[in-house]
Amino acid sequence: MRSTITTGDHLENMLGTVTLAIVGDRLISSGLIPSQRGAATSEVRQVYQAAADVMHRASSSLEDVVRVRAWFTDNDAREALRVTHPVLFDDPGPALSVIGVPNLPNGVKVMLELEAVIGSGPGIQRYMAQEGQGWSQAVRAGDEVWVSGLTSIDVDGSKGIAGGYATTVTGVMDSVAGALVGVGAEPSDVVATRHFMARDVHGWALPQTKLDFMARSTPTSAGITVDRSSDENAPFMFECEAVVGAPGMVTRVSSGRTYEKVHNYCRAVRAGAVLHVAGTTATVPGEIVQSPYEVMGQVEHIIGTIRWAIEEQGLVWSDLVRTRTYVVGGADKLIEAQAALRKLIGRMDSAAAVVGVPVLGRPEVVVEIEATAMTAADHS
Repeated sequence: MRSTITTGDHLENMLGTVTLAIVGDRLISSGLIPSQRGAATSEVRQVYQAAADVMHRASSSLEDVVRVRAWFTDNDAREALRVTHPVLFDDPGPALSVIGVPNLPNGVKVMLELEAVIGSGPGIQRYMAQEGQGWSQAVRAGDEVWVSGLTSIDVDGSKGIAGGYATTVTGVMDSVAGALVGVGAEPSDVVATRHFMARDVHGWALPQTKLDFMARSTPTSAGITVDRSSDENAPFMFECEAVVGAPGMVTRVSSGRTYEKVHNYCRAVRAGAVLHVAGTTATVPGEIVQSPYEVMGQVEHIIGTIRWAIEEQGLVWSDLVRTRTYVVGGADKLIEAQAALRKLIGRMDSAAAVVGVPVLGRPEVVVEIEATAMTAADHS
């Protein structure tokens, strides 16, 4: 069974999407942004209140939230997030990623994304709850696992970038593996991944330890350059989703790109009712970029690829439940991307988030989109 909750907020109006998509017991929110722009503390309080309100409307609560992704644009907003998050999310808390970017929709300073499983709160298993901070390194509900965006700050004895980039990434990947094991999963159970790199390491080759980690499950991937993560001394962040027992149940689709093979990931992974689509750009086999530098053309090409991946995995296009779009450029480029998304996925009852980033893989690539689809038949 699938249902939605709408609030008439800015992103709904811009994108023609919904605030909350509900499939069975799974909740996925759009990017929640303040209704009024203002000081960072005010904006952060607004979005956390909006999160509590929308969960209540869904007959759920913050206790059922398994992942929070918080985007911020300046240091004041980052500090406000640090102070406000544990007020609403008591220990042990959900998985959490905190990421700094140059632009968010409507010029706001903060945006939240939520994922939850209705009624799961009392039974959620958590690993390495961060005392007084309202989050855990990993959470597990049933057989599904969410790992927080972990950085070198979460690695004992790490010196961050001062210790060397390869050492930093290796430490993060070891921490991710430990978090998975801590809730009864394995790296081979991973189905979807994201890594965020600070501007000053954009273009640096990913260390072999990260590629080896990916090779253990060949999940989806998105590699996004951002301004910074939760700390200035943390140039690399990695988060993932896993399903216990995934090796015996998942199906994968590749688009045939050389980049996928070299970096040990695939275009789409399906685990039961949930299908993850990797961060997708307007790039075809041969690594040729379509509609270079053009937001509208790239969005159209990417949505076509995402639809192909969903249907190739046996789902239908209407099973799309969420997109996350990364756009290079200022406010005008975010508006252009939002218009393109409204044209292509508006009125599909799906959730959406749009994020401005400083750069993507190559200068001519200006849009990257991740997607999630769910088949309601498996959630009945």
